[in-house]
Amino acid sequence: MGGSLVRGVEENGGISRENKSRLLELRFAHELHNAGIAPAYEIQGEGQSNLDFGFNSAGRDWRVELMRLEETAAARAATTAHADEDGIVWSQRILTTNAEDPTRSEEGETIKAVQRICQKCEKDGLPYKFPRPNGALHALLIDFRTFLHGGDEYDRIHVGLGGAWLPDAFLRRYWAGRLIAGVFDLNNPMRGAPHARERVHFLGFVRERFYQPGEFASVTQFIANPHLFANAQQVREALATWPLQPTRTLNAG
Repeated sequence: MGGSLVRGVEENGGISRENKSRLLELRFAHELHNAGIAPAYEIQGEGQSNLDFGFNSAGRDWRVELMRLEETAAARAATTAHADEDGIVWSQRILTTNAEDPTRSEEGETIKAVQRICQKCEKDGLPYKFPRPNGALHALLIDFRTFLHGGDEYDRIHVGLGGAWLPDAFLRRYWAGRLIAGVFDLNNPMRGAPHARERVHFLGFVRERFYQPGEFASVTQFIANPHLFANAQQVREALATWPLQPTRTLNAG
């Protein structure tokens, strides 16, 4: 399995920007290997799709898909570069709340992140990737580095659950006067949102910085799907079987 991932990277240009998704998969596979897990790669998913990884850990089956949140066009447009007097090139990105151009705003980036995650679970109006839960735990791991410089835990809660879950009103984001709904929010009307609520147990937000052994576990923060767990104890018991420990969920204590 590891060999096929390495070959995929090598055959598509090696360590390059175009290979970031494959490199993310390779790093995750390496961390699984270090944890003593031998995963299956490209397992059967819903709707003639494949899921990236399947494995058993601590007696529970896991099905895992990885995705990168690519930079949006608005984020690229909001980025400028200039050279200082020593010739060092600096870049700056300005995305603010309630910006004059709403697409170049924190609200716009939040909407786009929710939309892209939901779309991962839907194709042509039908469920995609994740099957209906049948004993296995389903996790969608999201490379969150390009979202507002990696974001913080409140951003992850807003994207995963929606603004209503945030403790303070000033942390909540609105679009066209309406509170932005998260992936698991019942008020989310986006394509794929119902399938995510019905089929994905965990969203894992990953923000790597140093790409060191063991880092993947420490930089992953999970949001548990409140529609698939009866209580916080069930969430903790499920996440205790995740092979890359210690880890943390943001909505189950």
